[in-house]
Amino acid sequence: MTSATRRNAGGLFKTVATPIWAAFALFALAACASESGGMAATAEPARVENRQSAVLASATPVPAPTATVAVIPTATPIPESSATPIPATVAPPPAPSATVVPSATPIPESTATAIPTATPIPAPTAPPTAIPDADFDAFAFLEKFTLEYSPRESATEDELQAAQFLQSELEAMGYDAELRGFDVRRIDFGVAIGDSAWAETLDAYRIELSGEGVAEGALVDVGAGFADDIPEGGLDGKIALIERGIITFEEKVHRVADAGAIAAIIYNNSPWPFLGRLSTRADIPAASIGGDAGLSLRNAAREGEIMAAVSAVPTVSQSRNLVARIAGGGADADMPTIIIGAHYDTVGDTQGANDNGSGVAALMEIAKRAGVRDYPFALKFVLFGAEEIGLYGSVRYADGMSADEIANTLAMLNLDVVGSGGGFEAIGDFDLAWTAREAGEEIGEVVLVSPSENADFTSDHAPFAAIGIPALFLLADDMSRINSPQDELRYVNPRLPGASAEIVMRLLDRLAERAGAGAESARVRSPDPRENWNGGGIWDLVDWWEWE
Repeated sequence: MTSATRRNAGGLFKTVATPIWAAFALFALAACASESGGMAATAEPARVENRQSAVLASATPVPAPTATVAVIPTATPIPESSATPIPATVAPPPAPSATVVPSATPIPESTATAIPTATPIPAPTAPPTAIPDADFDAFAFLEKFTLEYSPRESATEDELQAAQFLQSELEAMGYDAELRGFDVRRIDFGVAIGDSAWAETLDAYRIELSGEGVAEGALVDVGAGFADDIPEGGLDGKIALIERGIITFEEKVHRVADAGAIAAIIYNNSPWPFLGRLSTRADIPAASIGGDAGLSLRNAAREGEIMAAVSAVPTVSQSRNLVARIAGGGADADMPTIIIGAHYDTVGDTQGANDNGSGVAALMEIAKRAGVRDYPFALKFVLFGAEEIGLYGSVRYADGMSADEIANTLAMLNLDVVGSGGGFEAIGDFDLAWTAREAGEEIGEVVLVSPSENADFTSDHAPFAAIGIPALFLLADDMSRINSPQDELRYVNPRLPGASAEIVMRLLDRLAERAGAGAESARVRSPDPRENWNGGGIWDLVDWWEWE
């Protein structure tokens, strides 16, 4: 799963009953209105040349950006089915005899089952409902995959080896599995304070659309970046230290660049860095840092010369999506399609057992079982690469879909972090989420239907929802260890990967019933929002940036 607070992280989406792209658009427009959360470009305010005109131009206070809320680990509940059942009624006692009956009449041993009182209830290790056609053990697969192919850091050789293993497994099941490579262009970014040895690095984010390169020079405090904050002698060869607030990042960065600055560092009005974006490209690199670090640097720069360096060096690497297809009821490539997806990469220095080895294991079980089923639609399994650094794989796949492919796709079902906790959550298209809930009830699993999306994280369903495809994000309820070295097998509930696979199988059965009555009834069609976008690519629909 991708955290929106990490550098180069993915966007934020999640939807409710309305068409998911429309819900996202409303959320994006609303968020953009505030300084702390703009998600889509809005009209830039006129350049403000001094503090007096700035106060007249904008009296809106600058709220601190909302901090990411950590998910509190949830204890795994113990299903009632694992305990020794208690009889609903007790047979009547036998007729009186010579036996002396104690004053506290016990339940006769010959007619009632003893009720254990001290024996601990073991946690279940398999789905509550037997699955007769499942000869695939999702947890056993997860153990092998995790121990032999971890970590699987995005766009690395380790990620490639994991993809090749998964390809061979799917081919052994009879699928036509294809690796589709794509470039991952990233900026290796950093901010350091000190001499050329860069003795101290700061927690910093690159401001999007700022320039590239390496800049080293003395820090100069320029206040909030108004025209009258610029020194009379200009900023030639200097790095501008700027306070966040009142005017946009666009105006701050371009103004100091025009004055000769070789880089800009904007410090927040809260302790943490922020994800910022300019409206137009700048020639100099620009960074965001936390407020505490910024104030310390400002005070030090006022007392004497402080050297700094801002580095924004572009790199290009390769990642891959693994696409496997099986056509239900025949090999007609034009039949309606359901996409089932999961990302297989991880962040560095982790097993990635829950995020997202669990989703991969569930997908592989579904692929094994669905291969012997006959559906009135085609199934396409897609294992996405480079999710952890910005949803690259799913964005690339969705952005490459034609209008006919979009119209012909009944649903996208995404499995991510389905391994830890005691139950599930279903996010996205309301009809799909509610159907998943009903499927969970049938096997004794709790599936909560989320009424909205959490802006602190997203996953590979989001780009599909953005182009009008009904999309479901199925996840488990404990994400406390994701993207950390603690995301290990020992914290995975062995029941959950297989249970999530069973929920999806039952969801497919319901979609098959609808499709059997006619493909048009299997989904509510939404217009392709790309018909009206500005041509900038799918990231115009997947945006989470702050603008001022």
